[in-house]
Amino acid sequence: PVGMADVAGYEKWVVSPPVPDSVTDIGLRGEPNLEVIIGLKPDLILLTDEGIGMARQAERIAPVVHFNAFAKGQDNIAQGRENYLMLARLFGKEDTARANLAAMDARLAKQAEQIKTHFGGEVPKVTLVRFVDAKRAVVYGKNGPPHAALTALGLKSAIEIPSSRWGLAYKRIRKLAEASSGKVLYFEPFDQKAELFETALWQAMPFVKSGSFEALPPLWSYGGPLTVGQIGDAITEVLLK
Repeated sequence: PVGMADVAGYEKWVVSPPVPDSVTDIGLRGEPNLEVIIGLKPDLILLTDEGIGMARQAERIAPVVHFNAFAKGQDNIAQGRENYLMLARLFGKEDTARANLAAMDARLAKQAEQIKTHFGGEVPKVTLVRFVDAKRAVVYGKNGPPHAALTALGLKSAIEIPSSRWGLAYKRIRKLAEASSGKVLYFEPFDQKAELFETALWQAMPFVKSGSFEALPPLWSYGGPLTVGQIGDAITEVLLK
């Protein structure tokens, strides 16, 4: 790409793949700088739902492709794969995209067997969370990449979250005690560790007391289909340690 929104946010929350130095930051995701975009003279502008409000303005600059990434009434994972293939077709890379998806699926299947063998067939429940602050956390559930990764690895969460647009639910920290068995893994970064992790409430959590709480590297939980593989890789690495 010649430009993308919120490069600093990407480098904090997404990280991989890295943003090339040649990419220009075009501003906020919800309100990009049109003057900067015009100056870049793009051949194509990609918009998700966050940017659909600027579609008419963007169409005056270059052809626009809009794709619906997340919606309550759709299978977000299947839609993400279709979006990925659609983009690949635009750039003449469909064979490469299909090969990438096949390789990811095969890798996840192999990792599922490795995890099953490692735990003697009795795999633990794995609850995935992201901290909002020292009082609230996001718990991931059906219809999002984190849940898709768990499913591909043959794992289940200890906290059942129904399907939703983003595949998650916001919970007060005390509600995480519902994860009374298995492991709880959280996505970095979390800047308020000391404020939460040293509290009596946190130290009383069953997964903390049992030493079953660990960090995952920064990974974007609202990404495209290959995000499922990245999350699966990270979960597997933690579980097989």
